[in-house]
Amino acid sequence: MREVARMDVVLPRLADTLVEGTVVRWFKQPGDNVRKGEPLFEVETEKVSTEVEAPADGVLIEICVQAGETVPVGNVLARLESGATASPPTVKTHAEAPEVATTAERAGLSTMRRRIAERVQEARATIRQGACVRELDLSSFTRHDLGWTAYFVKALALAAGVSNVGVAVDVPTGLVVPVVRDADQLPLDDLSSRVRGLVERAREGRLTAQDVVGAQFTVTNVGAIGTLMAFPLVMPGEPGILAPGAVRNGFCFVTLCYDRRAMDDFEADRLLARVEESMLSLA
Repeated sequence: MREVARMDVVLPRLADTLVEGTVVRWFKQPGDNVRKGEPLFEVETEKVSTEVEAPADGVLIEICVQAGETVPVGNVLARLESGATASPPTVKTHAEAPEVATTAERAGLSTMRRRIAERVQEARATIRQGACVRELDLSSFTRHDLGWTAYFVKALALAAGVSNVGVAVDVPTGLVVPVVRDADQLPLDDLSSRVRGLVERAREGRLTAQDVVGAQFTVTNVGAIGTLMAFPLVMPGEPGILAPGAVRNGFCFVTLCYDRRAMDDFEADRLLARVEESMLSLA
């Protein structure tokens, strides 16, 4: 008879900056057999909702954290009995209260939007925000059906000397920032396709945790909805964010918001000038 062992299932650290997550739903119930690698539960963080796989074969014997609860990374969510060969034991989960809306839902905010609000408060409190603006003449561009976002991602990557650029995407539950990798190396056609693919996956809720980590800068194309100029907050962990506005009559305002600890006003001005030079080189 095989050895039977108990195993704790904990909330994994899906990203370097993750400190907590909210259990959205369980795919298995106590008494169910589970197989290693199959989805066990779904968790929502400030950046993405993702399915977490079972760490081993066995029987789910206890759920410790119910759907809707928010817990820190490393917290025990459930327990498995691995290596069991007999019928699973009859066990009870923690007493389940009638379904009640979470605090975020009562306030009209999704879990993701609540996390974003907390991060915005943190950004305001801990980062000395700076901003500079340039008006770009883009009248010489023939885009060949390529989106403006791809051009600005490429220009920023070249100007800042970075490879991984986040792209802010508005989704029904909040805002997510999938990362375009190797943006400085990709041809524009491939870069544009990659941006479109990430945006589609974001809006369909198909991003993974790895899709939203590692950004060295972010682009938020506020011009896509007609906004002429915006001053988004720099989030902790990044030196800045680029916000191109709507292109009107061949011109657009481009704002660079930056962390004054990462660069001073002169460095930010020069970076934005290089973004303009890189954009014009792509025309």
